[in-house]
Formats: sequence, structure tokens, C-alpha cells
Amino acid sequence: MNALAAELYRRGPWLVRVALAHVLVLLVLLALMLVDDRHLLGGSVWLKPAKFALSIAIYLLTMAWLLAELRQARPLVGLIALVVIASMCLEQATITLQAARGVQSHYNAATVFDAAVFSLMGFGIAANSVAAAVALLLFLRESDPARPAYWWGIRLGLAVFLLGSLQGAAMLVNSGHTIGGADGGPGIPLFGWSVLAGDLRIAHFIGIHAIQVLPLTGFLLDRSLQNRYWRLACITVVTVLYAGWGLLAHVAAMAGRSWFGWLPA
Repeated sequence: MNALAAELYRRGPWLVRVALAHVLVLLVLLALMLVDDRHLLGGSVWLKPAKFALSIAIYLLTMAWLLAELRQARPLVGLIALVVIASMCLEQATITLQAARGVQSHYNAATVFDAAVFSLMGFGIAANSVAAAVALLLFLRESDPARPAYWWGIRLGLAVFLLGSLQGAAMLVNSGHTIGGADGGPGIPLFGWSVLAGDLRIAHFIGIHAIQVLPLTGFLLDRSLQNRYWRLACITVVTVLYAGWGLLAHVAAMAGRSWFGWLPA
């Protein structure tokens, strides 16, 4: 683990530093959950920013590892890292601000200020998506013949990540993440995904974590299979199955069906 941490820091020191800062923010938010009894949408007001702090830390560490694989256009890679850091910090700051105020951060246009905050969040996410798309283009320009499955895992992971990010547009059109019910209803522990109605967050979760799942799968395939074509076939099959899983989650959500209806509400 020490060697992995050292390698991560070598690959992307600023991305790692900001990731660690988000871990500290997470610890503070968890402490606030213990002393602040305010609730919003069925949970602590600090629950959403805490979950985002953890998710953003993981994302920043992932980008620190992946961006270092690119050997060309290093100034552009540095700019991508800067945009990712700025957009994620903006996202965390706005969500935490609204939590402190005791109001919703997403889809909240109750006041001019709330609408402005939500617009800032949208700008940050759009900027991050553009940065991820540019990173995908750079990975398509380069290759690593010794690690074909890993390299395609990165490319496909970024592509599915971008599709998962587009899930936010469906939530925006719906003015919420729940279809067939109200946001904040009964949900599964930790994630809060609805047990009564369709929840667009499931497909979003699946999509954005492709950036970890598919490169790691490709890495393992390159280490375990000798035949190059078997490696490429396997990463293709895994990607199709994974993306299909996300598509099924989206279709179920749009139909207002919960994947967890068998759990008690």
C-alpha cells in the first residue's frame, strides 16, 4: 500500500493532494452529522456532501493514475488535471454550502441565490465532462501494444463515464432523481436509492464508476491472458455487459420501477 500511495503521488501530486483534502472534508462532515440533527430529504443535511467528498476523492485519485499514462501533449494533460481539480472543488463547495444552509443543492431554484448556486454546479460538471472528453481523445491518439486490454479499458471507461455523466441531463429534465415518487423517500442504506420508485442515480453511479472498473479489468486481463486477441475480446465483452447493466438501470428508472422493491419501505 505504501508503494501504491507513493506511485500515485508521483503520477499526480496535485490531484492526490486535493483528494486527501476531500478525505479531510469527509471526516469533518461525518463529525457534523453527529452533532447537527438537521435533516433534509430523509437524511442528515451533511449526508450528501459527505458522499460527494468520498466520490470526488476516489475520482481525483483515479485521474491522477490514468492521466500519467499519457506521454504526449503533457501541457494539455496538465490543463485537464487543473480543470478536474477546479470543477470538483467547485462541486464540493457548492454542495457543502447548501447543506450548511439546510436547503437542497440539486434542482433548487427556490431563490435567485439557489438557482445561481445550482448553475455553478452545472458549469463545474460541464467543465469536468469536457476535460474527460479531451482525455479520451488523447488516449485514442496514443497506444500501448504491451497492454492492449488496459489501454482499451481506459478508453472505454472514459466513454462510459461520459455517458453516465449525461444521466445528469435526465435528472435535470425530471427536476429530480426519482421517477414515480418524490426525492427523499425510503431508500436503501448509505446510497439512498429508492425502494418505491425509479431512481436515475443508479445508472449514473454505474456509468461514472466505469472509469475505475474497466481500466482495472483491462489491467488484470493483460496480466492473466497471454493472447492479445483474447484480452481485447474479454474487455469488449465486459464493457458491453457493464454498459448494458447501466442501460437496464436507466430503463427501469424511466419506467418508475425500483430495483429494490423487495426491501421494506
